[in-house]
Amino acid sequence: MLNAKQNSTNVPNKSMSGNARYNYGHYINIGFSDFEFVQSKKREIELEQKYDLSAVLLHWQRSASVVKAVNYLLESNLFKEIIIWNNNPNINLGKTIFEKNNHSLDSIRIINSKENLKDEAKYRACAQAKTIACFYSDDDWDTSFPLKSLIADFRTDPYVLHSVTDPYTFYTNLMWTYFDNEINLHTGFSWIGCGSIFLREYAQRHLQYLQIYLKDHRNLIYLSDVFFSIWLNDIPSQFNMNIRHLPASSTDASFSSILKFLQYQHESSILAIRILEDNLRQNQSNDTNHIGFSRRKNRHFPYCIKSSNPKDEFIFYTNILRIDTERIPFNISKDFEQGTRHNLPTESKLSFFSSHTTLKAVDDDLKTCWRSGRNVRQGEFFAIDFLYIQTNLSFSLTIGHTWELQKNVDMNLSFDGLWWITYRALKGITIKSQNSTSNEQLHVIVFNSTQFNAGFHSFRFIAFNASRVSPLGEFQVCDIKIITKSPITTL
Repeated sequence: MLNAKQNSTNVPNKSMSGNARYNYGHYINIGFSDFEFVQSKKREIELEQKYDLSAVLLHWQRSASVVKAVNYLLESNLFKEIIIWNNNPNINLGKTIFEKNNHSLDSIRIINSKENLKDEAKYRACAQAKTIACFYSDDDWDTSFPLKSLIADFRTDPYVLHSVTDPYTFYTNLMWTYFDNEINLHTGFSWIGCGSIFLREYAQRHLQYLQIYLKDHRNLIYLSDVFFSIWLNDIPSQFNMNIRHLPASSTDASFSSILKFLQYQHESSILAIRILEDNLRQNQSNDTNHIGFSRRKNRHFPYCIKSSNPKDEFIFYTNILRIDTERIPFNISKDFEQGTRHNLPTESKLSFFSSHTTLKAVDDDLKTCWRSGRNVRQGEFFAIDFLYIQTNLSFSLTIGHTWELQKNVDMNLSFDGLWWITYRALKGITIKSQNSTSNEQLHVIVFNSTQFNAGFHSFRFIAFNASRVSPLGEFQVCDIKIITKSPITTL
């Protein structure tokens, strides 16, 4: 007989049983207990309270854009405070520019800098936050639409950097990863300006790193974003999204347009990995003032590609990547330019990814589908994170792959994405076929957890796992829609 403790696993790509199928209607399938539900809900609330957030914005010349960004942040009601660091010493920024806003301005804190610190200012602002984590975005990006998803994702795995980027940059960042198991090197690059969340202690530590490791390269401190993600020595968790500019952001020059920016970026990219690699290769210093780089991975989850839907209701994600990042060879003596613009994706490599990326599963368009691009391998999965534990949820999943393949995957449910139980019954699951506009057959699967077996009415994560080697083709997910969901509940 199954129970949660005997048949749980910390990643969704392991089978709960060697024989799990959809046709298990006659099996006894015990789900989560009431105690496990209550404890998981308490844990969810504790994480929300512990990881309260401060929002950080930089101001230079685009005052109208900053006002627009602040309005979005205030309307979201997701932040304990909003810190605006004014990098322009010629402007004394005050709250008067926000007075047309209908929200209280009490949560806004403005820091007027005596000099333009460029990128470094982001980390100085976060270091002064009242909360233990910060949300940051540049003043020219609209980050309103993935906010809830990004925050929910961060709270499940708070010890890694979480960020948002576009498909081209996401693919590039896959190429800009570094692994060397001999020295515990496992890092990757991510810009943070399109929306990101990280711990305040990481910002504080980064400021120390800059003073220690760039004391002979003061001109590169201004580009400290290039160093930040690399020096965390942990692959960032990145959302693959269609990012968009704020309407008021088109005026005034950006930081990246300054003279020698590309040259400085190139130098910084090389120096960042060289400093990290050298530090990890050396024995740790006994000097108590020495601040070394972390050698251990802090992430709780395997690296995945993720996209949230336009309504910011859920996250679709998969561990099937177009590049096996851990198998990219790296030798510092000859691969030091791996994370520079000398190593950008070719159109041939990028084409399939762009056409069939995870965004295509959540774009409300049945003509477009996320595709894995090859036969599914054992241990691979696609999954949905509904952002918080939900009860009596109903949603539909439209797939383009064969029904034979779908019958050969395990359907696993979880409260936290770490411990999973396989749902073996057909109760609450209905399937119908329909033709797409391209005359390809699609299968629409409706999941109504109200009708699921006892113990399965509540969950946050659902994963579809290829637990066996299958020659049955590739995964294709064309649409996901929430039909009904429960309101957020408190205990």
